[in-house]
Amino acid sequence: MIAGAGRGPSRYEWPLVTSATGDSASIRLVPLGGLGEIGMNCLAIEQDEGILVVDCGTAFPHDDRGVDVIHPDFQWLLDRADDVVGVFITHGHEDHVGGVPFLLRDLDVPIYASPHALAVIRRRLEEHAVDINDVDLEPILAGQVHEIGPFRVESIRVSHSIVEATAFAIETSAGTVLHTGDFNFDEDPPDGEPTDVERLRELGDSGVALLLSDSTNIDVPVRAGAERNVGGRLQELVASAQHRVFVVMFASNVQRLRMLGEIAQRTQRKICLLGRSLNAQVDIATAVGRLAWPADLKIAAEQARDLPRDRLLILAGGSQAEPTSAAVRLAHGMHQHLAIEPGDAVVFSSRVIPGNEVAVHDLLCSLLRLGARVHTRQSDPDVHTSGHAGRSEQRRMLELVRPRCFVPVHGTLHHLVWHAELARQCGVPVIAVTENGAVLRIDRTGIRPDGTVPHGRVHVAIGGEALDAATLERREELGRSGIAFVSLVVDGSRRLRCGPTVFALGIPAVDSADQRVIAGEVVRALERHRKIGLKDPLLAGEIRRAARRALLGICGYRPPVEVLIQVADP
Repeated sequence: MIAGAGRGPSRYEWPLVTSATGDSASIRLVPLGGLGEIGMNCLAIEQDEGILVVDCGTAFPHDDRGVDVIHPDFQWLLDRADDVVGVFITHGHEDHVGGVPFLLRDLDVPIYASPHALAVIRRRLEEHAVDINDVDLEPILAGQVHEIGPFRVESIRVSHSIVEATAFAIETSAGTVLHTGDFNFDEDPPDGEPTDVERLRELGDSGVALLLSDSTNIDVPVRAGAERNVGGRLQELVASAQHRVFVVMFASNVQRLRMLGEIAQRTQRKICLLGRSLNAQVDIATAVGRLAWPADLKIAAEQARDLPRDRLLILAGGSQAEPTSAAVRLAHGMHQHLAIEPGDAVVFSSRVIPGNEVAVHDLLCSLLRLGARVHTRQSDPDVHTSGHAGRSEQRRMLELVRPRCFVPVHGTLHHLVWHAELARQCGVPVIAVTENGAVLRIDRTGIRPDGTVPHGRVHVAIGGEALDAATLERREELGRSGIAFVSLVVDGSRRLRCGPTVFALGIPAVDSADQRVIAGEVVRALERHRKIGLKDPLLAGEIRRAARRALLGICGYRPPVEVLIQVADP
């Protein structure tokens, strides 16, 4: 799709190419995740003699079907395993690195990432019992160039809400492809490493064939505040608090962890970390030299109760109200080490990811009932700023790079379409919008569609096993309607030895009298279908139908019923 004329992106059409096949010096963009959705970023760039992958992330479920994470369907890559030359990671957020362990189960390919992102990946590989010695992990630093297969990849420093975020300038047969990764133009980030504006401008002067740029915050005209402003406001809140201060945050925001460590020292408070992810991120950032808290700054959670309330700064996970998170357990009075007390301050130094609004609102209400003084981005805008570029910064990127072609990435179709419209306003001549699985071919004449590839979402259950579509559907059905079980033991003469026993889970209005009614219908079904063998699945089907009819009269609908028939020895 290419943005057409008129007011806003109201129509799309593909640009013409000079021949039916296009220029032979072409590349294909194969989106496997992150286009048409938030998270699970994974984009393949294919040309003769090689495929390069940018990012390999996960997404998290918005419902409760026992799903832990969701990663892209990698089958297209696995079918071309010999052609995949490497995976380049823009930064260490889960939606960019979380899928690496799942990919490496079936594909032996080098992973290129910054030292911080590699440390995150190593931690994930260990959690998935992948032998680190069997994996090729290659560190990259801003300014370095790597030649891999037919590609030449330059790493460019960008600022984001995590350290060592990277953009990639990728030399291909169709020209330079610039992938921004997640970025912003914060001029004074806490780590002292702002986006390399001069290098971006130089690339624009040299000519960029294709810009791939983050669309997440296209709806935000101007990104509010800067990371140091957040630090200033957090300093004020902590310094003025008379009791404990709880800061609920994204664990991976190392920039903010640095500032909170400084705030704790200035206000003479100790830091207590609540949540596995926060502890892991602090360990990782410390190990790679990105966090330098004094040895005596942090105390263990079991020691926190013994410290005066005005000498404690607690950092907690759970900004999205994840059911087992520290913030949720605190709000429900279920944390094993600490309890919220009246007068404690709780600062949500985070944003609400779309889809989590109701759960987070309920969490805030629970904290208020405990007497906490709650600060959020809505009530106090300076407690958080996004790491993603707002529309004004996205415009600046377009104006710096001045690409010949533009394809927005990282966002739902809504985000992608409006980012494409922004590029049209900036005068980019060729602008294409695509979603997961829909391939684009880019050459020196333009962009055109080039078919589709297998793609999808692989749901991984708590425990690590992939869930197929039938299992997910079954879980949804059980969640909606509950389930009933019918078991009976009969002998070869069809005499009942035991049962029928009826047991209902999650089905309303089924009491012991109702269970006897259902059992009676089961006995009658057994008598009516005497010609059907006891081990014939048809008999279990008839009993199931009889039980569901009885349940319809009791509770008003037909829930799933599982039937177990055991044949006793004579």
